[in-house]
This record gives sequence, C-alpha cells and structure tokens, in this order.
Amino acid sequence: MRLRILAAVCLGVLALTSCEDSNVSGIVVGPLVGPRVQESQLALDIVDGAPLGITDIFVIGEYVNLWVHWIDLDPPHRVDVKWYDSLGAVFETGVDLTQNVSEQVTIFTLEMSEFAPVGRWEVEVYMDDELMRSHIFIVVDAVIS
Repeated sequence: MRLRILAAVCLGVLALTSCEDSNVSGIVVGPLVGPRVQESQLALDIVDGAPLGITDIFVIGEYVNLWVHWIDLDPPHRVDVKWYDSLGAVFETGVDLTQNVSEQVTIFTLEMSEFAPVGRWEVEVYMDDELMRSHIFIVVDAVIS
C-alpha cells in the first residue's frame, strides 16, 4: 500500500514538473559592440572613485550616488541622467565625455532633501539620447530598525 502511494506521489510530482510554461523564454544577444555600461551601482558614498554602501534604500537627508562604469568609449558622447520621484517629477543632469579614453567612470549625485517624497524612485541613464541603464530605489523617511 505504501509503495503504491509513493509511486502515485512520484508520478504526480513528475507530471507537475514536466509541464511547459509558455510564459518563460530566453534569447542570446551579442556580442555587444560600441560604448556601453559595464557596471552601475547606487551607493551611499563614492570614495576614490569607488561606490561604498551599495544599496537601493535611501533615507531622506542622504545622498543617492549613481556610479557608472563605461567601456568601449569613442568620445565625444553626452550622458544624461533623469531622476523620477515617486510623484512623477523629473530631475535631470548631464555631462559631456570628451576625454580621449575608452574606459571611464561617471558619478551623479542626488540629495534627498527633507521635502523629498518617500516611495519608489527611478533613475535612467542615457548616452547620446539612447537609454543605457536604469535603477529603481526606495526612499524612506526614517531608518527602519
């Protein structure tokens, strides 16, 4: 009797795990060419060009630092950053990459003033008007302990 129950359970598990899910897919893209983001991070601080305190939760009164490592550059390029607050307002800044180097780091900083709205924020990074990377982060009004 136990053997029959065990066999039935095994067949049920096998049947459930062998079902195909039509909502799952994958593709291969590459090789990537041209200027692009190698890595980007949101952090509490930047020291000697490196992000420290990598996080996606920030407290009002802190600074949100966006660190972006670019590779395969062939300057000049224009990098623009758009910060979207939880109410839909947009804050924009940008820099021109003019140094004749193929690899570079850019740092963008946003101060979370006492009037900054709490909630879900987003930052988008554009190079020459093309979206290259985005990050979502949360702003809270106090440290949760």
